[in-house]
Amino acid sequence: MTVLLRGLCWDHPRCVRPMAAATEAYRRVRPDVRLEWSARPLAQFNDQPVDQIAAEYDLIFVDHPTVGSVAGAKSLVPLDTVLDADVLAGIAARSVGGSHDSYRWDCHLWALGVDAACQVAAYRADRLPGDVPTTWDEVFALARAVPGSVALPLYPSDAICTLFSLSAGAALAAGEEPVWLNRDGADLLVELAGLVDPSCYGTNPPTLLDAMAGGPAGGGIAYVPMIFGYANLSRPPLRFADVPGVDGRPRGAVLGGAGLAVSPSSEHVAEAAAFAAWCLRTDTQREVLLPVGGQPADRAVWDDPTADALTNGFLSGTRATMDAAFVRPREPGWPEFQRDAGRMLVDLLRTGTTGHQVVSELTALADRASA
Repeated sequence: MTVLLRGLCWDHPRCVRPMAAATEAYRRVRPDVRLEWSARPLAQFNDQPVDQIAAEYDLIFVDHPTVGSVAGAKSLVPLDTVLDADVLAGIAARSVGGSHDSYRWDCHLWALGVDAACQVAAYRADRLPGDVPTTWDEVFALARAVPGSVALPLYPSDAICTLFSLSAGAALAAGEEPVWLNRDGADLLVELAGLVDPSCYGTNPPTLLDAMAGGPAGGGIAYVPMIFGYANLSRPPLRFADVPGVDGRPRGAVLGGAGLAVSPSSEHVAEAAAFAAWCLRTDTQREVLLPVGGQPADRAVWDDPTADALTNGFLSGTRATMDAAFVRPREPGWPEFQRDAGRMLVDLLRTGTTGHQVVSELTALADRASA
């Protein structure tokens, strides 16, 4: 008897191609299991509630800030109730950064972090007039000395994530616990937004990286200090590096990535969970997913010189940032708040604002959301 699993990934080669390769490879491991994949746009991956789609699929790629909401709604299977503890302990031990633990909530694990990512820096060495910046002072100096050389994705979901990164990084530099919003981080974003070209509004990481690599809208972009990293795009002329820091230390960049979850409406929960766990094997990550553009979540792959060479130095170039990434709040309702906060933030930045106003407006929005 053949088991059919329906999966939903996000519509980008970093997810679509690895899952196609995984489907083919898994057929050799479990010939009794067949997988079929659909894809949803990146914006829906960020914003669409899981409970709207869970009934249609067995396997779903999700963003970790959703776990508080899905736990309350029971719209995903807690994988610790399905997979052996030894299997999960092995995955946790091999995980890079906070990728694995970001899917834990309310004493359960709601997805497996197949893809590990965070905001990093991107650059073109052939356009930089000097070394890659490591401090924000150096970033601002570059932006002022060479107008148009520094860019930033300012699609609402990216703008708000950059604010989170800057706030967490500034708090850590001050010797405080990382937070999603503080005045120093807001001041940095307002200053940076005022130095980049207005065309940055509405751009997300894939479109900006494509333009930077030579697309028609690329202009003279040499450096992007905060952008979600894509190992599959790390090829000449693009390179990736650690984010700048207030004190030169790459801390507090927002954790991203994607987790593979199982729907409770599935008739084959055990088989779906087994496939997700197989995707987290070191050999699967290294030999099946990475060669076709997947972004590994396994520490052994991140530390593998051969894998690093395959990604043109992406893994070694961003590892410090990955290890010190900031995990966003995951309380119920956070994804909806983040969506609304991103839209509000972009409106503020477009029309001219101050760091004080950003903090005031977003704090008021958070208070209303939690009331």
